[in-house]
Amino acid sequence: MTTDGPGPWWSRRRSRIRAQWPTRLPGIRFCARGTLTYRAHANIKAGGTASARAAARLALDELGRGITQDHMPEQLTTAQESLTLAAAHWHTPKHTPGLWLKAHITLLLTEQDADRAQRYQDALREVTLQLAREHERRERFRQAVFDSPDATRIWWLDRHLDDLESLDWDLFKEKILPLAGAANDIQSKAERMAHTLAYVWEKLGNDPGQHARFTTTVRTVLDQMGWDDVPWPSLDEPTGDDPHKTADGEAGRDPVREPGAAR
Repeated sequence: MTTDGPGPWWSRRRSRIRAQWPTRLPGIRFCARGTLTYRAHANIKAGGTASARAAARLALDELGRGITQDHMPEQLTTAQESLTLAAAHWHTPKHTPGLWLKAHITLLLTEQDADRAQRYQDALREVTLQLAREHERRERFRQAVFDSPDATRIWWLDRHLDDLESLDWDLFKEKILPLAGAANDIQSKAERMAHTLAYVWEKLGNDPGQHARFTTTVRTVLDQMGWDDVPWPSLDEPTGDDPHKTADGEAGRDPVREPGAAR
């Protein structure tokens, strides 16, 4: 008769198991009920029957906790099957050589823990539903309002229809319009360019020298870019409202055709 493995049946010991092992949800535990069968070799037997039983119980407790703590209370069946696969056959615990054990354990949830787990699931479901609704609301709002810059402008105007004096387009352009992807909006590009040119023109002031330098710089850039056909005004072109006013500020006269002049 071999002494390898668990050994002969009469050398095995059995112990009733009643324990509580944690679930993945803090404060809620699985109740473990069943039978532990074990056999200790000589090095463990030397400590006596109580020592062998304690070693077997500790090994089973470590095995059971390692499985149940990865499962939520509603995963009771999955935890049960995992525990059965791990403990139903003879095996030697990693940290206790010389000890063989197997166990048939049933996992249960007490009525109180089942109620707590259900309340947790209900609360979690409610929060998840609220978050989903809020996400849906924001997504629909984004599609309706920020789908295009024009839609965003209409929304902004509609918000101020009852008080048009409070309509602040500068605030809209600074805070709201960028959310609508205004970088690809032709109207917004034109507005930003117009603001830039207005700022530059204001910086130039009434200094003719500044105007001349700015115009020369712009013409140079246009020439280097190959855009010499851009209609840029000349310094000696009329700049006032009077179509006959010259660059010197004097009103021009209609040319008088002299006799013999080319027609």
